[in-house]
Amino acid sequence: MATVLITGFEPFAGETLNPSWQVASALQGWQLDEEVMVSAVKLPCVFKQSLLTLEQAVNQLQPAVVIMLGQATGCSQLRLEKIASNYIDATIADNSGQQPRNALTASHGPAAYFSNLPINAMIRALHFQHIPAQLSLSAGSYVCNHSFYGLMHLIKNQYASIKGGFIHLPCLPEQVLNKPDTPSMELASQIKALKICIEVSLQQHADQLLA
Repeated sequence: MATVLITGFEPFAGETLNPSWQVASALQGWQLDEEVMVSAVKLPCVFKQSLLTLEQAVNQLQPAVVIMLGQATGCSQLRLEKIASNYIDATIADNSGQQPRNALTASHGPAAYFSNLPINAMIRALHFQHIPAQLSLSAGSYVCNHSFYGLMHLIKNQYASIKGGFIHLPCLPEQVLNKPDTPSMELASQIKALKICIEVSLQQHADQLLA
């Protein structure tokens, strides 16, 4: 049976919830069909440890697809990330108190990697189901981007057959009860969206870049 690895992060910056882990954990054990099952792994919101946990999960599960999830406060729709940048500039400390600035994820790695998920097809499928989603060309410079780059670096150097990428999610409604101007999306809608993304990622080839 093929495995799809979905990762989410623990809460950070004083939050008690992180939609990325709420969605990932809800998908644990979900089967698309008799040949594909989801495994969910929680990543610490810690620069070094997030990559160690991710690499351990990939080595153990040998997944066909890895979709990493993160929280994007202020975002009203799913953001499917295209570019993982080899750059760290943490405006806040991670959950271990570390706050690297103007640093690299991989000292000898390229400036950036592209996701090899079929992002355009995923967005079309989400829009067909009336789920708001958009292409994003920046995953930021915090732990989300750091771990996204780490995944693509691992795929490039060790697991060329794996499809991998990152999706930023809106906050959950309960996170913004006292923040009326901050957009959110219901958990059920986010779970539905990820099921669509999983199915498309297994059926479609990566987006083709035109010369």
